[in-house]
Amino acid sequence: GAYLAGDSYAELAERHGVPLNTMRTWLRRSLLKLRECLER
Repeated sequence: GAYLAGDSYAELAERHGVPLNTMRTWLRRSLLKLRECLER
């Protein structure tokens, strides 16, 4: 799994009060946007 600043998906999801799947989707979406910006 991916870790951001030492937080696991589960910890992030719990902190933001969202389901684990939602957190995964958010992170995947933001990573894809970041990658697009870097490739330009």
